[in-house]
Parts: sequence; C-alpha cells; structure tokens
Amino acid sequence: MNKHNQDNRFHIYIRGIILIGFTMLMLKLIITGSILNFIAPRMMPFIYFAVVVFLLLGIVQIWRSGSKNEAELFCLCGFDHSEKKSPIQSMIIYSFFIFPIVTGFVFHDVVLDSSIAAKRGFKTGLNNTQGEEVVAETDLAEAYLNDPEEYMKNLEKRVQENAGGAPNSSPDVPLEHPEGFEIQAPPEDVYESLEKEMLRMDKIVLEDENYIAMTTILDKSPEKFVGKEIEFVGFVYREPDFNEDQFVVARFGLSCCVADASVYGTLATFPNAKKYDEDQWVKVKGNLSKTEYNDWEIPYVQILSIEQIDQPKSPYVYEKY
Repeated sequence: MNKHNQDNRFHIYIRGIILIGFTMLMLKLIITGSILNFIAPRMMPFIYFAVVVFLLLGIVQIWRSGSKNEAELFCLCGFDHSEKKSPIQSMIIYSFFIFPIVTGFVFHDVVLDSSIAAKRGFKTGLNNTQGEEVVAETDLAEAYLNDPEEYMKNLEKRVQENAGGAPNSSPDVPLEHPEGFEIQAPPEDVYESLEKEMLRMDKIVLEDENYIAMTTILDKSPEKFVGKEIEFVGFVYREPDFNEDQFVVARFGLSCCVADASVYGTLATFPNAKKYDEDQWVKVKGNLSKTEYNDWEIPYVQILSIEQIDQPKSPYVYEKY
C-alpha cells in the first residue's frame, strides 16, 4: 500500500470518528435533556434525524478506511479530490470540528441570564426599544398573510418607485414565491380566545405553555387586568434606570434556538426588592396594575409574596398554540 492511500485511509477514518463524536454529543444532550437549552422542542425531529444520519455516515467512513478495496478510497467519478496538506494544516482544520465536541462533553451547559437580557431588553407589547418599527413590521406581516398576492404587487410597485422605475434594481427583494411555497396562516382567534379566558380567571397563573401568549396579552391591554391576582416564576433582572423597589421577573422565550431568544418579563415592585440579586429565580404572587415606563403604558405587579426557588429544569419558554 502506497503512502498516498495510507493518508487517504487516515483522513477518512478521522472524519468518521468526528461524525461519531458529534453523534455521541447529540445523544448526550438528548438523554440529559440539555438539548432544550439550545433549541426549541419543535426542532427535536431534526435533531433525531441528524443523529441517525451522522451515525450512519460515521460508520460508513470508518468502514471505508479499513476496506481492502482501494477503489473505495476514491470518488467514483475517477478524479482524486484529496488535497495535499501538511500535517499542521490538517490538524488545524480537524481541530475546528474536534473542539466543539470536546467542550460539549467537558464543560457544563450555560443558561442565558441577565447579562444577555441587559443587551436585548425585556419584551413588552409596546417595547420602546423597538418602537414604531415593530408596529410597522407587524402590519406588513398581517398584510402579507391576509392577501399575499396583493402585498407582493404593492411591494414590487414600491421597489420600482424607489429605484426610479427600474424593476430589477433590487434583486434581494423576493417578488415571486418559489415553486411549491405555501403560505401558512396562524391559528385564528388564538389570542382573542385566550384573552377572554384570562378575563374570566380569578387568578392568572403563567405556566410554561402559555407564558409568552399571556405575557403578550397583558402587555397589549394592561388596563383590562388591573386588580387581578397573578402568579408566575422567573429570574430577577433590572434595567439601569429602575428604582430600588423595582425589578423585572423574566423568562427567555425561544422560537427556534438560543440565537433568536427574547426576554419576556413583567415589571414588579417590592419594598425589599434590592434583597434579590439578578439571576435569582423567584416565584411571585401579586396584584396586577399598570404604570408608565419610557412613555409606554405597561403592566406591573405589586408583589404580595415572593419565594426564592431553584432554576427550573426547563428555564426557557416557547410559543405554543
């Protein structure tokens, strides 16, 4: 066996080991439940699929590296795609793949905390950090879902007007749907029916399943829920301009993965608020009221009782219908 074939076998074997390593890492995260610290539950089918594919590809690569048939070391197209790299170059390239595997097994999982919340700000139905842009984006999304064809015609017209009549001056704007693309409308009257249910409740309890939806409803119409009792859990977070008796009880909400995580929280007041450190998880009970913050009317909770708790097994919340 010549040296070139030996190098090919070695590289194929290492690639197989790396694929098996990623498989083991994903299995570890799935078994421990830590995978939900990185992705939303609805993404789990893709993870299961990836585990199977990575495992099969890893086994095939290792099997190929030990095959006696030298033809299996090369692509069937007849060309040799292997590049002549020095051992140092190969080590650097493989280290980019090995490093996340090793760190995934060695280090503890990190949950998003107030340091991330400070950079993103907590979400309210009329968040001042987003202002009119949020309203505009929401209106555009609703127009798109209600009548996508009309929306796309208007969009094309605006693009042409802004470009002086040149229809192809903005190639990044999708003026046509790709073949097979379908518009999926959101569930009808989900928030309306939930709001009616909340108004009938004597005590509003924010559970993981409804945290985002209920928080959104409270933020949108805080005046409707003034005086109602509320109970929920979250971590303590403070903005720099808060008073000593103020903090936000917050949760991170995920749509797909931690990259798109947003902070959903409710402003609370408590005489001994400074006693509770940031990132301390608490369970609070209180009465809902409303106040103004940065020129926006938002709900806030006058805390009647507060209890320090351990971080929940699932610290994040997800949008569920």
